[in-house]
Amino acid sequence: RTPALPQDAVDRLEAVLAVTGSAVEALGQLRRLARETPGLAAAVDRFEARLDACARRGIAPEGLAFEAGFGRTTLEYYDGFVFGALAPDRPDLPPIASGGRYDALTRALGQGRGIPAVGGIVRPEALLALAGGAP
Repeated sequence: RTPALPQDAVDRLEAVLAVTGSAVEALGQLRRLARETPGLAAAVDRFEARLDACARRGIAPEGLAFEAGFGRTTLEYYDGFVFGALAPDRPDLPPIASGGRYDALTRALGQGRGIPAVGGIVRPEALLALAGGAP
């Protein structure tokens, strides 16, 4: 039987999963949390590098929403970066697009052989609804 996590570890994990806001705000929150949880620092550095890459390509990180718990219950096969594109004016619609990395899944299916993998979906019915058509 796997022993339970210590309560302080549960509290730190819940604090990370509660991080939401703009990507820039989230980066600051995650940096503060990484001071108490040093194992988080490398992931925060990678997140910052992604935001820098976005900025270099003309995408303002301030305009990107971040939710650490995103995909926690619906995208569990992803094991790295995940994304979702929402229509803020249409909360009735599912994400317009979503996806992420799933290297661990391919390692399991590939009998231990690591295969870098990224996947995603664009929902045409949601795009159609945004364009004013059905549904």
